Amino acid sequence: MHTSGDHPLFGKHRKTAPLTLYVGLAVLAAPPLQAGEPASAPSVKAADNGKRHFDIGKQPLYSALSSLAEQSGIQFVYAPDMVKGKTSPGVAGDYTTAEALRRVLENSGLGYRFGGANTITLERIGSAQPTQNNSHLETLPPMTVKGHAEYDPNDPYGTDYAVPNAVAATKTDTPIFDTPVSVQVVSKAVINDQQAIGLDNVLKNVSGVSKGWGFGSGVSENLQIRGFINDSIYRDGVLTPNSINISLANVQRVEVLKGPAGMLFGRTQPGGLVNVITKRPQQESYHSLQQQFGSYDTYRTLLDSTGAITQDGALSYRLNYEHLGSNSFRDFAFDDRDFVAPSLTWMISKDTQLDLDFMYQNRKTVSDSGIPFDLQLSGVIPGKIPRHFRGNEPTDYNNDQFYEGDVTLTHRIDDDWKVRGRFSIIRDSSATAQTFSNGNTNLQGDLARGFLKTAGQFGSEYGTVDLTGHFSTGDLKHTLLAGTDFYHGSDAGASSPFRGNVPTINVFNPVYGFSDFLNDPIGPFNKTKNEWYGFYLQDQVALWKQWQLLFGSRFDHAEFKASGSKKRVDEFSPRVGLLYHPLPWLGIYADYVKTFNAANQGTTVTGDIPDPEKSREYEVGLKGEWLDGRLTANLAFFELTKRNIQTPLPAPFVNKVAITGEQRSRGIELDLHGQLTDDWNVIATYAYTDTEVTKDSAPLDTVIGSSGSGNTGNRFANVPRHAGSVWTTYDFSRLGAQGFSGGTGVYLASDRAGNIDNSFEMPGYARVDAMLKYRHQVGPSNVTWQFNIVNLLDKEYIASSNGFASFIHQTQPGVPRTFLGLVKVEF
Repeated sequence: MHTSGDHPLFGKHRKTAPLTLYVGLAVLAAPPLQAGEPASAPSVKAADNGKRHFDIGKQPLYSALSSLAEQSGIQFVYAPDMVKGKTSPGVAGDYTTAEALRRVLENSGLGYRFGGANTITLERIGSAQPTQNNSHLETLPPMTVKGHAEYDPNDPYGTDYAVPNAVAATKTDTPIFDTPVSVQVVSKAVINDQQAIGLDNVLKNVSGVSKGWGFGSGVSENLQIRGFINDSIYRDGVLTPNSINISLANVQRVEVLKGPAGMLFGRTQPGGLVNVITKRPQQESYHSLQQQFGSYDTYRTLLDSTGAITQDGALSYRLNYEHLGSNSFRDFAFDDRDFVAPSLTWMISKDTQLDLDFMYQNRKTVSDSGIPFDLQLSGVIPGKIPRHFRGNEPTDYNNDQFYEGDVTLTHRIDDDWKVRGRFSIIRDSSATAQTFSNGNTNLQGDLARGFLKTAGQFGSEYGTVDLTGHFSTGDLKHTLLAGTDFYHGSDAGASSPFRGNVPTINVFNPVYGFSDFLNDPIGPFNKTKNEWYGFYLQDQVALWKQWQLLFGSRFDHAEFKASGSKKRVDEFSPRVGLLYHPLPWLGIYADYVKTFNAANQGTTVTGDIPDPEKSREYEVGLKGEWLDGRLTANLAFFELTKRNIQTPLPAPFVNKVAITGEQRSRGIELDLHGQLTDDWNVIATYAYTDTEVTKDSAPLDTVIGSSGSGNTGNRFANVPRHAGSVWTTYDFSRLGAQGFSGGTGVYLASDRAGNIDNSFEMPGYARVDAMLKYRHQVGPSNVTWQFNIVNLLDKEYIASSNGFASFIHQTQPGVPRTFLGLVKVEF
């Protein structure tokens, strides 16, 4: 049996161990009711005929019952399959509890009866047994219910492509359809269907996201959102540097907030924010073992185990593990990774929850300088360069060890208010040796090379406290968020002396074996520190039934320290958005955001650290929701400007910068995802992105008596003007092929600038992927067999470029036809 179906602190649906009761938010102290125990006569409070105000929108029935429990102080007892697949029309206005419940249960085929201790038991029509006080038995006419299984964000078997809520946009669990910003979510079902291993494989399903330069097999998570490089990834709201390759082993979903996110998260790049949501411990036992195998000696083993530790479910755990071993189509490239993530959830009391999380990752891979596609394109190198050619030595390495520990304490003050505190600590160490190729020596394909060893040590501490509350002022319903956070990050880097006397290598006949400088000593560490203290206030206001107003602001005190210099900044970051629902399935929204971004890390000719980058964005858009929320869409029109960009100065002012740069991105983005029918899933995107360097002319006349033109008018590197994708799957069970499903996808990109100088272009491409899956039951276990093909037609294309004018000879070929199989057992 289940009660109101929501987690007592977060309002999310969770399944429980058999015979365990969930209680409504207002009566969490009520004792468990065993299955089959008869309900007693209703209490006076339960049968109270006094009216109160209810505000429950159309949503899955389990979620509507949870809201009703919270607003009425009643707990509901029901079997989970009774509400599965049912949608409630909701209720809004002043009603008695009984009247509100009748509206929530409309068309559900369910009746109810009052029990003791403020308990209401749900029963199917015709199954209720008369009780001594059967006058309180309410029934509704039986009807055929059309709908889909309710969305459970923690369901390991979930197949939903459309995710109704996201936390990245507001730090509250808000319906995306009611949020006046562009936020997209890639669900676990999509990740599973595509057998995604890296984060870039997930974000190909989001409009406006393009692949940046990552030195090969994702050594770093370099992504570009709305044209701008995204140098940080968030994991459950915690800032993680992009040098950490994100494992998907414990990922439940991935959220992408478009546009500047500084109002809630502090310093971020303006294109958007990626927030990876991890799997949480569950009271209901679930275990899975998954083995993937594929081209280029790829083997990946995943373990996922969760359940209750104590009999009452107060203490639960989750353990995720990954081992990845993979070679590459690129010569001597590989990627080996071990990842483990244990988590504990302790319900200290009915109102207080403690979460403990730990992650460890040990990764060994290599850097990849790519191929000099621009030299092939111009004819300087005659003939076609093999896409497997790699100019780095087999003895190169890139080793990284990462640790993260998190403590989260959540306390529900009352039915409307809760407070949440989180502290996170990250430690990362890396060591790299790379023999990189970056220069042409003749017309025969010989490339000049250099060698460099580097070491890095990164550490950060992050803490936040949020207070969230719900209250009303007249007809206005408020969701208030007040919070503070601090971030302290230190980055120390060291390198060996640069070696330029490395033998050349020929792209058509490479000769490897040079390792003379592997034992070069590492020099002293240079340290930089980046820290801030922030305070933010946000209000989400429901104006009557059709309007949603979102506004807030943040104050930051930030400091950046490097090379004995320090820069302090005090800055406000406001945001305002308004959404209007003229029709139940349509939303029209607009928002404005202004924030400051990353610290400028260079120094001027006077030795000062310049002001940080700043940005602003205007956006308008449309939101659509059809088929009971199974199919959603977002259409956005935006203009985003980034200012205070540093421009390197020429000799004799080496390593000096001037702040003259400004860049602008504007465009149109369309995202659609969900179910077209009960068997047919789809996720589709389109983006038109017009990027331009609007200012990039250093005031050289002040230092050397002349001026430079810079890159004014140029496009950003790696950003296509047009890009789109369609991925769709179909379940053939209803057609007689029980358990079989298949999918296919097309990913397109137009030509892209190869560097900020725009001296060459990477051609556009279209890539086709495919999937076939068979799922069946063996005893108590579900067994899945799956086969994916990436780049089915073996299209040759360039995936990304280094992008900087000084590295114009480094581009990364796209992956050729690749096969990936899977066997997964769940129980």
